[in-house]
Amino acid sequence: MQKLFKSKNEPFEFKALLSIVKIGMILGSLNLAQATVLIGGDIMNGNLNAGNADGDTTDDNFQSTPDWVNVGGAQTMQCTRTNLTSQDSTRNAVLSLSGDRNFGSEFGPDGYTIKAGDVFDIQYEWRDAYNWNDALDNVAVTLFTTDDDTIEGNATPLVVHLSGLSTTDSTYETVNHDGVYIATADDVGKKLFLVFAGKAGEGSDTNGFARFDNLVVEVNPSSTVPLIITEIQYAPETSEVTLTWPKTNSSSYRVKYSTDLIDWSNELDDEVLSESDEKPENPSEITVTFSLFEGIKNQKYLFFRVEH
Repeated sequence: MQKLFKSKNEPFEFKALLSIVKIGMILGSLNLAQATVLIGGDIMNGNLNAGNADGDTTDDNFQSTPDWVNVGGAQTMQCTRTNLTSQDSTRNAVLSLSGDRNFGSEFGPDGYTIKAGDVFDIQYEWRDAYNWNDALDNVAVTLFTTDDDTIEGNATPLVVHLSGLSTTDSTYETVNHDGVYIATADDVGKKLFLVFAGKAGEGSDTNGFARFDNLVVEVNPSSTVPLIITEIQYAPETSEVTLTWPKTNSSSYRVKYSTDLIDWSNELDDEVLSESDEKPENPSEITVTFSLFEGIKNQKYLFFRVEH
């Protein structure tokens, strides 16, 4: 944090101007709560190792694979195998490009209900296999909701995340994408679903196969997203300051100020609504201008932070 000092010969007005132009950008509303694992390891069979209910130690169908349902075809379709193992040397999912085996998850018997500002992370391992076109084909992981809160309902995709093309033949690669999707106000209260499947590229045939393993899906509550002021502008002629910070789909924000970085009890505005955004065309940030009232506009040092 840069502090500004004036020489003895500088007028007071110049000192005040410089002090406010260099207002500190403070980290606000930081919560160190841990992310919640929705799928991963033995949780919701994210490692795809649970099974063998049919007594087959090599191939399991969807009926024999806990926590996964085929939303593209019959439940008797092949689901996992024990060959072409990933680093954990265990069972893995068999993906096809034909659309007849799409791995769907309901996130457990009670499901997961989306909350405002939820931030979702995904990670998994995958590799190409028989007849997979390395130059065209991808693995697609989709988060979606439905019109009746069941996995069989009419789906509305929230995000379709592609693995990217295979870079090393016949080798598992890791995909890790934090913040793959941030829930919007329209998502709140709906059940979340997931599906992963092979996705043929344009010009590719649909006879290819791939393998998939060790899926992890995490959700971070909105309060874990730090509100960092990303831009600040000061207009000395009107004693106004304009702040920009990330949107989080919160219904309102509080803007606080401090003169010493210790006492943050004072508020510049206790309810900044989304309608106050001066640049609504920006989908990721909110910009609002505030008037500095008497008593603070001539402070030697002035710092701001934003909170939910």
